Amino acid sequence: LIFIGGVPRSGTTLMRAMLDAHPDVRCGQETRVIPRILQMRQHWTTSKKESLRLSEAGVDDEVLDAAVAAFCLEVIARHGDPAPRLCNKDPLTLKSAGYLSSLFPQAKFIFM
Repeated sequence: LIFIGGVPRSGTTLMRAMLDAHPDVRCGQETRVIPRILQMRQHWTTSKKESLRLSEAGVDDEVLDAAVAAFCLEVIARHGDPAPRLCNKDPLTLKSAGYLSSLFPQAKFIFM
């Protein structure tokens, strides 16, 4: 799994196109969904009200992280043709790189 992130106009789209040209890599277009789910997860864990709601439902950090990882991977996998190496280019994922690296320890990150 490869994540491409960066500030606007930094070349992330060109990097995605270059990686997409490799026969073993598939990036696809921006999902715009993954940054949003990462933002929601941040809100759920920092809001006392949402944290209580999750706790009452029996959802601890481990369960939440597994769900977020599965969701992100499924979105990336369904966002194009199958390939040995999947890539996601959503520039705003840069904000969650630390968290993503804990979910996907074998992932590679390209920051621009």
